[in-house]
Amino acid sequence: MNFFRANDTVYMVMAYESGHSLQDQIQRQRAKGRQLGEAFIRQIFIQVLKGLREVHANQLLHLDLKPANIYLRTDGTPMLLDFGAARQTINNDSPKLMPMYTPGFAAPELYVKNEALGPWTDIYSIGASIFACMVGSPPQPADQRRQDDRMESHFARLHGRYSPELVKLVRWALCVDPLARPQSLFEMQKILQQPGTPAAAPAADEPGTLERLGSQLRGLFGRVAGRRADAPQDKSGDGETR
Repeated sequence: MNFFRANDTVYMVMAYESGHSLQDQIQRQRAKGRQLGEAFIRQIFIQVLKGLREVHANQLLHLDLKPANIYLRTDGTPMLLDFGAARQTINNDSPKLMPMYTPGFAAPELYVKNEALGPWTDIYSIGASIFACMVGSPPQPADQRRQDDRMESHFARLHGRYSPELVKLVRWALCVDPLARPQSLFEMQKILQQPGTPAAAPAADEPGTLERLGSQLRGLFGRVAGRRADAPQDKSGDGETR
């Protein structure tokens, strides 16, 4: 909105927004032993992708996307924060600076000097942010994945808790190979806008510990009552049954 000089530096004036970060939302749910619901995740990231498409349309990359940099206003709409790591993608004559990044949310190419960066780099971070909403923590850091990728077991645990379409999208966005990821945000947006197949309900399977204990006790009392009913009655001379 404005800027001014003071104290030997320059200040930017920005609009005040009331709310909290997506990271705060994840931590609140995690404290309750829960993860964010699919409808909420889809609603937030459809809007995040819409905003990020504007960034990419202006030949910029964010390069530090993570839940802490997605701010949820009080009306529920998200806003992208912290463009301190943003880089232009069109000026090849500019010196190549090593961008800042956050382990777990940073794409593998951010760990390599002079590696080609593009929309696919932000796409990896979007996938990592959605994964954090689903699991409550970021994925395995990308530099470790190149040595020993352990993400497959994490993806497997998401099945049944979220729709196959959402799990597949996250897996796709988190591909280590940049060429194997979605190459545009529009591709991701289309998938998020389509209603996913409802996640399979957990098997009604085995009753819990308390239910099993209650069933066992009822069976035990039933057998005891049956034996008492079948037992011969001993009547004493005083007319009482013992």
